[in-house]
Amino acid sequence: MVGLAMTGMSHYIASKMGIIGFMRGLANDVANDGITANAVLSGLTNTLAIASREQSGWQPKRPALIPEIKSPAQLLRGVNSGMLIHQTLGQL
Repeated sequence: MVGLAMTGMSHYIASKMGIIGFMRGLANDVANDGITANAVLSGLTNTLAIASREQSGWQPKRPALIPEIKSPAQLLRGVNSGMLIHQTLGQL
C-alpha cells in the first residue's frame, strides 16, 4: 500500500515509511555486533479489518494470506540470513 494513492490512508502509509526508516537505522546501529535488522511490510493482508471494508463496497486487489507472510518472515530470521541486511519485503 506504500506508494499507492488511496484516500484516507495517509496515516497508514506514513507509519509504514517510519518502520522502513527505523529498520534501516537500527540495521546500521547493530551491524558491528553481528545483528541484522529487516522488515516484512505485508501490505494488504486478509484480516477482519479488510473484510469490514469489503462489506462497504471497497474492492481491494488480492490481499496477502498469513502463510504467504510467514515464509518470508522465517527466511529473515533464519540462521542463514546473515547477508540479508536492512531489507524490506513487501507487496504493492
